[in-house]
Amino acid sequence: MPPILESKRMHLRPPRADDYEHIYRLGSSKAVMKYINGGIPQNRQEAKKDLEKRLKTANMPLGYWIAELKDQGDFLGWMCLKQLDNSPHIEIGYRFLEEYWGQGLATEGGQVILEYAFQQLKLERVLAVALEENQASTRVMEKLGLEKEGYDQYYGVDVVVYRISREDYLKTKH
Repeated sequence: MPPILESKRMHLRPPRADDYEHIYRLGSSKAVMKYINGGIPQNRQEAKKDLEKRLKTANMPLGYWIAELKDQGDFLGWMCLKQLDNSPHIEIGYRFLEEYWGQGLATEGGQVILEYAFQQLKLERVLAVALEENQASTRVMEKLGLEKEGYDQYYGVDVVVYRISREDYLKTKH
């Protein structure tokens, strides 16, 4: 099971069945889904399947975390460290409610997930992908120290691919 991870302002915990309303709220936002599926909100059934997919990873060292504010416990979104679509690569990902965008939370959470990936799991490399026009997401990747590798197709769309190696990550920690 992925451990509970802590950052300055939030904690990241494995998903639970009672997270359904949060996942639905996140997935039903046109703004949140703009760069995921063109802005088509998830319906309740799709949100249920989305949560079920995340719950299946709850007993693995990789997986999803629910991001919550430490003090209030407010749901922020989710973050993940998982196998990249039809590939041997591991990716870091994130999705936050619109009202929490631009506050550095994805970067803050990403830092603790990368620390877990490289220090605990001893992964050699982590990738991140996004639609190129999703500049907010690619900025987070760059702030996390990932470098643009190029372009590829994942999840049925053309994406920009960023990567960071364990070696490069460890260099930033000294």
